Amino acid sequence: MKRFIRDTILCSLFIFGIMGLFASVTLFKVFELFDPIGDMFSDFELTDIVFSQLQEDPIADERIVMVNIGNLPREGIARQIEIINQYEPKVIGLDVMLDAPKEWPEDSALTRVLSETPNIVIGEKLVGFDEETGEFAMTVKPEDHIVQEARLGYVNLITNAEVQEDLKMCREFTPSEIVQGETRYAFPVRLAYAYDSIKTEKFLARDNDIETVNYKGNIISFSSANYGMKYFALDVYDIFDQNFTADLFKDKIVIMCFMGEYIGDTETTEDFYFTPMNENYVGKAKNDMFGGVIHANIISQILDEDPIDQMSKNTEIVLAILFCLFNVFLFKIIYGAMPKWYDGITKIFQLIELMVLGSLMIYLLLIFNYKADFTLAMIVIALSGDSLEVYHGVVKNLFSKERRKEVFKINRRFWESQ
Repeated sequence: MKRFIRDTILCSLFIFGIMGLFASVTLFKVFELFDPIGDMFSDFELTDIVFSQLQEDPIADERIVMVNIGNLPREGIARQIEIINQYEPKVIGLDVMLDAPKEWPEDSALTRVLSETPNIVIGEKLVGFDEETGEFAMTVKPEDHIVQEARLGYVNLITNAEVQEDLKMCREFTPSEIVQGETRYAFPVRLAYAYDSIKTEKFLARDNDIETVNYKGNIISFSSANYGMKYFALDVYDIFDQNFTADLFKDKIVIMCFMGEYIGDTETTEDFYFTPMNENYVGKAKNDMFGGVIHANIISQILDEDPIDQMSKNTEIVLAILFCLFNVFLFKIIYGAMPKWYDGITKIFQLIELMVLGSLMIYLLLIFNYKADFTLAMIVIALSGDSLEVYHGVVKNLFSKERRKEVFKINRRFWESQ
């Protein structure tokens, strides 16, 4: 029995060694030939199915109103704010970079309006992240004479993109970051706090460095998104023409942001992202949500007290180890007791395990807002059956002097029989 347990442990270590080898191959891009295939699946997670296919149709969030600023100059944005302010919104969020100074007429109009709008949050951008310290070097923010007493919130979203034209898949965000020793809060967190400080403080008390966005809906049914309107949106000239009812903005969160040259513009790449709500899982062709709408989804999950809990990395590793030991232990019994049935039984068992874990990931997120990650365990399960055969057929034989000789020994009877 001791030998059996020893082999179980050694074979499990062998499986993790294979996984480490594959990880190194991927890290150093040994198989760059297959990069296009990897790219097709790199932006897909199994739990995306929950957001794109299994959620109920969204209920409109009447607390939030989206306003498209399009390509307006600062004077035009100032005029939009003036009009919106007349209808007494709770807070206005301006998701636009105002770091570059403009001509005096443009800046003066916006500066004057902002000075008359105390309930406004303006976007800033954090740059220069240091991996060692976990802090940003600086913020790109509006000129002091423009900002004055306005609150700032960073608009950074987590993606792997380096430039706007790259694939921008957004699943997560950081509620707060450190910039030169000072805590800065995310743009949607600032807006949620202005609307309901108690619920926002409760959300921040979770003290998670990274949170998963609990996507619920969009402003319009873009061709690549399966779910439609959750947030009421006004286009650029809807504001100037005052094409809305008088109570639309009263005590609401108003997010002013770029949503294309016009609402429905899907050709732009500026501040336009892929999200898990995109029903085209592989090789996505079109973006589906603007950055401002992602901020709106984050605000909704804060105010609805509907965050997503996520499995820790340590739990993922422990589960993978347990599944590996269990599978190897069971498969060794089958290997010794029913060798002729080994391949068929183990493959069926592996298939059942993979289906159960995949379904469990979807179920936990859909019902309990818990994002479990069984990826490592599923890889271990997929490798366990064949790896056990390699372990017994190759690895163990390499440590036997007699078996090593057989590799180089020519069987004369074999050749004589040919």
